[in-house]
Amino acid sequence: MATKKSDTAKKTDGAAKKPAAGKKAAAATTGGKEKSVSELVSSLADATGLSKAKAKEVLDAHAEMLVNELKENGSVQLAGIGKLKLGERAERQGRNPSTGEAITIKASKTVKFSGGKRFKDSFQ
Repeated sequence: MATKKSDTAKKTDGAAKKPAAGKKAAAATTGGKEKSVSELVSSLADATGLSKAKAKEVLDAHAEMLVNELKENGSVQLAGIGKLKLGERAERQGRNPSTGEAITIKASKTVKFSGGKRFKDSFQ
């Protein structure tokens, strides 16, 4: 008769997952891991005294406002922080890493960030 493993046994049986080298290196250079949306909501709620639901609403509205402003004007100035600007990447040649075959990477749009003086100076 088969027996069920307990939850703790299941967790310790498999190999421990290690973060990818890129993420580990990025965390070391940035001073920590990226925050999830729920962590951002909690931080905003703690800093402002808002409820978590209201803080999430504020973050969602801010993100939507930034996207709409970028679509309409091509850039957004964030006072004291910097500027978000819509950019374009031209079509270019690349290589398929598994086969080495030459491929064409299609043109795309991207968002570029340029930090303001106060923002940059806070890291000096």
